[in-house]
Amino acid sequence: MENQRLRIGELAERSGVSADTVRYYERIGLMPKAARTPAGYREYSESAIDRVRLVQNALRFGFSLKQVTAFLGVRRAGGAPCKNVRAAGALILEAIERQIAELTVSRESVKKTLKLWDWQLSQTPEGRPALLLEALPAGKGQSPVGRRSLVGRRSGQPTESRSPDREH
Repeated sequence: MENQRLRIGELAERSGVSADTVRYYERIGLMPKAARTPAGYREYSESAIDRVRLVQNALRFGFSLKQVTAFLGVRRAGGAPCKNVRAAGALILEAIERQIAELTVSRESVKKTLKLWDWQLSQTPEGRPALLLEALPAGKGQSPVGRRSLVGRRSGQPTESRSPDREH
């Protein structure tokens, strides 16, 4: 089966990418240069499907195209990039762990804000603005901007003065 030659469209379809992606991978060295027919069409071996899938899997894992190109370049030159691949994978995990921590903090902030908004809505007369956006928390490490004591809001009167340039 290895002797079967694939045109770029067939390779793209069977590996789940576009023909432009295959051309790009070839241009940056992720794929070997394709053989050409007398008419100039690219022809690939069946093993090209595995190469495209390898690259796609590496990208889904979190490696950049530049990293994958470097790893495969070392391999092509007869080297073993395994330790570099492992070290880069560990950096990806660290980045994911940081993102999870940041998202966890964000989730808690959104939960607290929703509770505050629920309270504000319960204290705001029907048809009056609850000013929920003004109660959004400020940037990291800062106290929320625009939080005001809403005692007395039933009358529709804020307990703090509003600056004239502030949208209400």
